[in-house]
Amino acid sequence: MDKTLRVVLLDDELLALAYLRTLCDSIPGIEVVKAFDDPLIFLAEIKNLAFDFCISDIVMPSLTGLEVARELKSVPIIFTTAHNEYAADAFDVEAIDYLRKPVQRERLARAIEKVHIQIEQLKSHATWTVNTNKGKLSIQQSQIVSFSTDTYDRRDKLLLLENGDQLVVKNKSFDQLLQELDAVSFVRISKSELISTDFIQGYQGDFVISKLRNEEGKYVEFNLSENYRKSFLEAFQQQ
Repeated sequence: MDKTLRVVLLDDELLALAYLRTLCDSIPGIEVVKAFDDPLIFLAEIKNLAFDFCISDIVMPSLTGLEVARELKSVPIIFTTAHNEYAADAFDVEAIDYLRKPVQRERLARAIEKVHIQIEQLKSHATWTVNTNKGKLSIQQSQIVSFSTDTYDRRDKLLLLENGDQLVVKNKSFDQLLQELDAVSFVRISKSELISTDFIQGYQGDFVISKLRNEEGKYVEFNLSENYRKSFLEAFQQQ
């Protein structure tokens, strides 16, 4: 199942904003985090928002959508506008797509699929450089399955990779790992373990079933603590 994409909406016209939200709510796998009618308020709150992409009008009184896109930097953006003359400028800021108002649901869905493709491509190429028991290594983030405290030193973490290899990551807390690994979503399943949501296949009772197979061909299972069950289920349902 594809991961839910979180979107922030921006348009100074309230009717257009409400219509856009209705369209997004009708597309599976999309969660509207928040809708703004003022780009200045949006940029002031951006540090407190967790979202994957933005859909923005271009012509607005205080700031244009183009100026907003420059502030977002690497966050994907889809433009909506009633004006043709901004198309070239939109692609200068590497917009994912440029939709004419009134936006059609099918056209919006295709644009969102482009966002999904770009995010997956970026994730697959993102690397993480870290000190390990085998020296400083660059690791592809998309290959990381889990971290655990199953090491001699509790300050270190045992990293499991998709190919079954294990490495000891030196002197990293779970909080530090979550901050540094921005291309991968993790969920805490116990006091001593994090698992990448990309490798979760399901769960049964007190076990999380991963997509990783062991040498016998069976799916690798992880213990699910009761204290973390609620947050795990919330993360699993968003997948």
